[in-house]
Amino acid sequence: MTRTNTSDNSWSLPIESLEEVLTDLSESCELWLPSPVGEGVRFRPFREGRPWDLAQTPPAHSVKAVLFPNPETLFTFHRDGHGVTVDPPDPDGRPLVAFGVRACDVRAIAALDAVFLNRGASDPTYRNRRERLCLVGLACQAPAPTCFCDWMGSSPSDPTGMDIQIVPQEGRYIFRILTERGEECLSPVRDRFTAAGDTAPTGGAGVGRSGARVDFAALKEAVKNGRDDPYWHALADACLGCGICTFLCPVCSCFTLTDEGTLRGGRRIRAWDACMFPSFTKEASGHNPRGDPLSRVKQRFFHKFYYSVANGEPPGCVGCGRCVAQCPAAIDIRAIIRHFQPEVS
Repeated sequence: MTRTNTSDNSWSLPIESLEEVLTDLSESCELWLPSPVGEGVRFRPFREGRPWDLAQTPPAHSVKAVLFPNPETLFTFHRDGHGVTVDPPDPDGRPLVAFGVRACDVRAIAALDAVFLNRGASDPTYRNRRERLCLVGLACQAPAPTCFCDWMGSSPSDPTGMDIQIVPQEGRYIFRILTERGEECLSPVRDRFTAAGDTAPTGGAGVGRSGARVDFAALKEAVKNGRDDPYWHALADACLGCGICTFLCPVCSCFTLTDEGTLRGGRRIRAWDACMFPSFTKEASGHNPRGDPLSRVKQRFFHKFYYSVANGEPPGCVGCGRCVAQCPAAIDIRAIIRHFQPEVS
């Protein structure tokens, strides 16, 4: 998507007008944004009157579910006297807008693209959503203590991959239109905005001050050479195998397929799964090539920092810190990175 000149394409909106803009925007697109659920925030479809929250940094759940729903129907099937009929879901042609997406989650989409689009045949349901998607990003003003996007080569105000970037300022939001798709997305509500000139994002104090950055090529070799490091045993002993790190991770894409219904018909559904679960790699014979916690812990981090990089794909971590914040065993991926690359601190 062609990038535009943001110095001539930044628009100001009073904070109190955002609800009306979202309502109007939802009439012309499928609009998703962070919405409170319990004590956390997850991306949900916009509904008039449903609360939304742009303050939690980052949202407890990532934007992954917009592109990779959990669960989703891949097709339905019906058996009659003439055989079996398979019907894929009807594609949705409306624009799809993910609103209030943090820089870390935008970068994670590149890793999802590598899995679902760039490995030979592309996934049709993912491709349909991805081609319709407009990413409206939000510059972080106060990153959480567990955030480390700067280690991963990004920053709280990184606009990479966004179609529009929102920059919060006192009493207003600045919408920086970055691509032609962003132009199209905002066109139905443009009359609500006033020109703002060139307004580059600021904020994100507390992140990036160390100047630390992961050398992924070196980390790949360090992890490979440390395959038999006793450190893995300590991690495996601590890990509960609950899978919360996988389900919260914006990059992880493990899934399982299930057929449900009767002999007359039913559907095939895809649901998220986790490589940390013992049953994930269990075969029909009963054999499990990763039947012990040690092999599963190694696989998770080898996938993130060795296999993905070796395959020329984005690293399997964007520094969002969700796994750090929520792991009940206090396993900290930053400590794992430091173990294999001590100069990162």
